[in-house]
Amino acid sequence: MTGQPVYYINGIGILSPQKTFDNDVFLAELSSYHENVLTCVTPEFKNYINPIQLRRLSRMLRIGLTAATICLRDAKVQTPQGIITGTGYGFLDETAKFLRELLEQHEKQLTPTYFMQSTYNALSGLIALSVKCMGYNNAYVSRGLAFENVLDDAMLKLIETPDANYLVGAFDEAAEVQFLASTRASHFKTEQINNLDLFNTTTKGSIQGEGAAFFMLSGKASDTTWCALHDMQFVYNPVDIAEVKTSIASFLKKNSISIQDIDLWIDGASGDIEHDRMMNDLAASTFKDIFHTRFKHLCGESCTASSFALWLGASILRHQQVPAAIKVHTEKHPAQLNTILIVNQYMNKNFSFFLLKQV
Repeated sequence: MTGQPVYYINGIGILSPQKTFDNDVFLAELSSYHENVLTCVTPEFKNYINPIQLRRLSRMLRIGLTAATICLRDAKVQTPQGIITGTGYGFLDETAKFLRELLEQHEKQLTPTYFMQSTYNALSGLIALSVKCMGYNNAYVSRGLAFENVLDDAMLKLIETPDANYLVGAFDEAAEVQFLASTRASHFKTEQINNLDLFNTTTKGSIQGEGAAFFMLSGKASDTTWCALHDMQFVYNPVDIAEVKTSIASFLKKNSISIQDIDLWIDGASGDIEHDRMMNDLAASTFKDIFHTRFKHLCGESCTASSFALWLGASILRHQQVPAAIKVHTEKHPAQLNTILIVNQYMNKNFSFFLLKQV
């Protein structure tokens, strides 16, 4: 292959705290939460999962398998060449149930289901069995860069076999055990707020989110293509804002575009006055003249929230529409949206950039 490879998003399936499971509707109605925990809005699971299989699955496995099924149907692909998933913490509820039973029953006569459904690769294995995929299957557990590692893996695979279809996805759940621990560490706010007012707060911490998002990634476009993913890059624990700005400049130069070529940027600020400092600096400097949107008030903060941002960017390009709920200002956006840059941060430590273009 010559030149910079391009990757195409040929299908999407996502379940989130908003009604996102219907790909024909784009944030037509918003879900409002008055607690600091956002949970998935789910469809009728039996429309996507065999009822006999359904009753054996945990809640998060149902959500993940449904998202993957929606993506496969959207891409018109029965069996992908590979399945790659990422998660920050995995299935914490099932892990907690397994450990609780381990202690209460003194390690005797344990229910195997809790253990089987708590492993990090439970979802990728379940999907593979459901669609009879005997190909590449991998799961990443790398906190705030889990979804980025998934994409990196798939992109490397597609350089070798651009005609292949890889089902890539990410999931994290709003588990109580994580919420309590994270609140003590000031990762989530202690005062109750409405999620739609997240960016009007000036306190430490964000709000907890969850979701499962799947994308059909290929090196070839199809009649179901949403948009093109031209590149993705991540930066771990930058020393200061100067390093982030240098990384963004290098990323754009590598892809032969300038700041002025970006029609819209999606800001990964989380509503945490401490962790948003670098993102706020970027908004006031590097991207001050670029149409500005945010998203974590809709999905909450999680290790894999960047997967929601990727769905959001792809949806904006597909529908040529910017919902009022994600606009930071009310200024008029460009008449034609061709290029979107996503800049996400997790805990002010993991930064990632996604460059999307209309096909």
